[in-house]
Amino acid sequence: MDRDKPLIELALEYLKNFGNITHNLSLIQGPPKHSIEFIIIIKELLVGVWILDWKRSVGTDKIIHIERIIQRSNLSGGFVVANNFSPNARDLANQTDTLELIEKAEILYHT
Repeated sequence: MDRDKPLIELALEYLKNFGNITHNLSLIQGPPKHSIEFIIIIKELLVGVWILDWKRSVGTDKIIHIERIIQRSNLSGGFVVANNFSPNARDLANQTDTLELIEKAEILYHT
């Protein structure tokens, strides 16, 4: 796998193993969908994917925001893909059963 590929391309390659990927965001009902990159359909479940290609760690504020989007929509859960997450963001996501955090290093390791 090419380490220099954009994070969204790495994420697409990695996540296609989980289910069918679609860019049809009209399947989502609820709050604004502008921050969702795409959806993975796993069996009958809709799972949103957020790509946060930031130079800094993703913090708890963003995790809380995404969790609220999931709760207010018909999404069953979400994947957040980023370069890295703060320890507190990881702890917070581990307390939910709807959010999975994936770091770039994890994608590179598993592919």
